[in-house]
Parts: sequence; structure tokens; C-alpha cells
Amino acid sequence: MKKTLFALLIITTGLYLSCKKDQNGPTEFYGTWKLTETLADPGDGSGKYMKVQGATRYITFDQSGNVSGEAMPDITSYKVLDSTRIEITSKNYSQKLVYWYKLSPTTLEINPPCIEGCGFRFVRK
Repeated sequence: MKKTLFALLIITTGLYLSCKKDQNGPTEFYGTWKLTETLADPGDGSGKYMKVQGATRYITFDQSGNVSGEAMPDITSYKVLDSTRIEITSKNYSQKLVYWYKLSPTTLEINPPCIEGCGFRFVRK
């Protein structure tokens, strides 16, 4: 009995210590983001994120689920599904699309459902 309790204590302690809080973890998805890099892979895995040239473009995700801005002008609304996926409504598609995302307090990476790799990187305004 003592060995079982001791083993349970060690396992519980190990699990507790392995679940540390992420100090720089995700914050709110909503806000205004500046487009900094884009990815367009030709289909062979050679694509790399490239810095955006030309005029500065922004996208704004508001708390009510609406999207505005010139960075991704076809997107009209969004819904956060979980910590890695958002559901997007677009002017170009009748069905909602699921995009993958990575979020930190200062950066946002969005990856649409592409056959080849594609993506957008933003910094919080």
C-alpha cells in the first residue's frame, strides 16, 4: 500500500511539474495586425516566408467576429474554434473555411487551407 501511494505521489508530482504555465502564451485573437511576411510554396516544399513589399497592410479582427482591412480583403468574419483553428467566412466561398493559426502576444501566423503551403505572418499594431 505504501509503495502504491508513493508511486502515485511521484507520478502526480511529475505531471504537475511538467505542466508549467506559458509566460509568453497566446493572448486575445482580436485586434489590429500588420502584415509582415507571406508564404507561397510552389508545391515542392521550397517556399519560404518573404517580407512584404510596398504599402503597409493591416487586418482587424474585432470582438464581435467581424474582419476588416486590406491585408486579407476577402475575409468578412471569423470564429475562433480552439487554440489552433479559426473558421473564416469569405466573400469568395459559400462555405466557411477552417484556417490554422499560431498566436503569441505580439505575433499571429495564419495558414489557409492550401494544396501547396501558404501563409501570412502579422505583428500586433
